[in-house]
Amino acid sequence: MLDGTMEEFKIYIDRLKGGQTERIEGSFDQAFLEIQEPELRFPNPIKVSGAAYLTDDHLIVNLTASTMAEMPCAVCNEMIQTPIATKDFYHAEPLSDIPAAVFDLSVPLREALLIEVPRTVECNSGKCPSREILQPFMRAEKRLEKTDYFPFSNIDLNN
Repeated sequence: MLDGTMEEFKIYIDRLKGGQTERIEGSFDQAFLEIQEPELRFPNPIKVSGAAYLTDDHLIVNLTASTMAEMPCAVCNEMIQTPIATKDFYHAEPLSDIPAAVFDLSVPLREALLIEVPRTVECNSGKCPSREILQPFMRAEKRLEKTDYFPFSNIDLNN
């Protein structure tokens, strides 16, 4: 994880005292995501907007973030871009858990974005042209007739 030295992700708690709200706006380099996967890349900056404020004993951060991810198509394996976004993401952090009154926003933002990455994507809006070519090689799954099974239905409770 990040060592907390990236200034643009720091929220200083003392600046929020007295009912102040800190606006968070910007386009951030994707390096803070620390993704080193050949099949998952973030080529574009991450656009973030939101606000941070204090309650009695918590820091509240409300964010909307978006970017593009590059992933292989599930059918043809070509790298394609897919939008990744988190809207109205809220994170609450107890003030007692914030060391030195500086909160590193990168960790919850990273988690919020990565949880939105789909397992698979398919090019051409789900209509990969290679699907027809591969169809003869895909196994046809038989539909199993679903029946209920009651393993103890023959037990006589009177014995």
